[in-house]
Amino acid sequence: MSVYAVNKLCRDTLHDKAFREAVKIDPATAIAPLDLTDDERKALLTGDVAWLFEHGCHPFLLAYLTRWDLFGLTAPVYSERIRKARDPRDETAA
Repeated sequence: MSVYAVNKLCRDTLHDKAFREAVKIDPATAIAPLDLTDDERKALLTGDVAWLFEHGCHPFLLAYLTRWDLFGLTAPVYSERIRKARDPRDETAA
């Protein structure tokens, strides 16, 4: 899992307008050169923030994607999907 790459992608959408526009136009092509696993690519392209969170991505950074409706994520969609996630910290606390 390259959690860092996903978290960096989220941060880059905030700070890199050219990258953000590329993601808006053609998400699959924009993220193709990034060091992501196939599962991460699939989760990003389908807006599966619950899976990404469960595998270590930061929910605050993932929420950046909603600012521009990237990967089909609006604020309401993000909220609905992230609420379905299991917090990985719950499993390690036991």
